[in-house]
Amino acid sequence: MHLLIAGLAGLLQGVAEWLPVSSKTMVSLVYVTGGGYSPNTAYVMGLLANFGSFFAALWYFRVDVWSATKGLRDPFGTGIDAARLRFLVIATVMTAVIGLPVYAGVISVFHASAGNIFMIAVGLLLLVSTVVNASRERVARKATQEAADESIPGKVPGFVTTVIVGACQGLAALPGISRSAVTVTPMLFRGLSPRDALRLSFFLDVVALLAVGVTPFLVGHAGLAAVRSVGTVPVIVMLVTAGVCSFFMIGTVLGFAARLRASAVTLLIGMITLVFGMVYATGLLASPVHG
Repeated sequence: MHLLIAGLAGLLQGVAEWLPVSSKTMVSLVYVTGGGYSPNTAYVMGLLANFGSFFAALWYFRVDVWSATKGLRDPFGTGIDAARLRFLVIATVMTAVIGLPVYAGVISVFHASAGNIFMIAVGLLLLVSTVVNASRERVARKATQEAADESIPGKVPGFVTTVIVGACQGLAALPGISRSAVTVTPMLFRGLSPRDALRLSFFLDVVALLAVGVTPFLVGHAGLAAVRSVGTVPVIVMLVTAGVCSFFMIGTVLGFAARLRASAVTLLIGMITLVFGMVYATGLLASPVHG
């Protein structure tokens, strides 16, 4: 049973990571509702699952990563290599500034929360993600119609947009908030084409996947506690499954993500999660969380 839950969690991570849907939330819900783990353990497993997609992302975007690495020769230059490097560094710094306090806050709250509070919180945050996704889809349609022929391939956003993107990515540490949705949206609003915004969001995800995967081990002891609770073998199964699924999915999703109606998906999941959370809170059903 534990291996089945781990495999399902890895599958959801490998698919949802490249959609404007919160992969960590999908994984967390699997561990809460299917595995009966505590909200804190489920949340940390949702973060650890991201590490499974890291190597697939690193391989897919190896050219972009190498380009950013070459930017170290002239980090303040005007070339595309330097621009990619600045985008990666500035956005990552802003992510850390915002994301680490958010992570610490979530861990603190979920240590003391009951399962129904977790479910209600996730449902509400998924509804917030629905609003963000709806805005992204509306802007994407407009950008596709007005800027398809004018977009400059390989365009990288400026300083202000990069800071906003990094801050938004930090807020994605909240359960229910889609990282890709909240990073793509400001780039679309700032004039990038859907194609460039999606690729830059996924490129930034290379560092984010690594950082999110190791943070539970570097900040506090939540990572080790979650691994002990779930088991080493199931965690490995989850990570391997996530990596394999990501490897096969990333290219396909990158090609079609701009046309996906993620807002409908997050709305449905958010409403169902919110309803179940309220049902658990009223005591009509026993909470799925038992330790």
